[in-house]
Amino acid sequence: MKYVLLLTRGAWQDEASDDDKAAIFGQIGEWFAKYYADGTIVEAYKLREPHTATTVVLDRGSSTLIDRPLLEAKEAVGGYAVVNVPDLDAALELARSFPMPDGKVEVRPVDEM
Repeated sequence: MKYVLLLTRGAWQDEASDDDKAAIFGQIGEWFAKYYADGTIVEAYKLREPHTATTVVLDRGSSTLIDRPLLEAKEAVGGYAVVNVPDLDAALELARSFPMPDGKVEVRPVDEM
């Protein structure tokens, strides 16, 4: 079954030293390489900073562009991975293994379109 792991930005990304960030990003890169290699990760992308987002608001046939993220929130999604695992327990275990010092990983099932 496929799930998406939505990876939030952690406080460490703003507070850690450059050396610590480099080490953490190195561990994250190794995590992605491991699960890409064994076929668990189907696709994954790091998202650019929230301030780079443009939102299209649709309202009864018209649209408006807003130069900001969809949601005004303290937390922001920093990336995602689509994974193919047997069940929710396996997806949760994978999320628990994500090597960041703080942050959240939302696990959501995917329905193919």
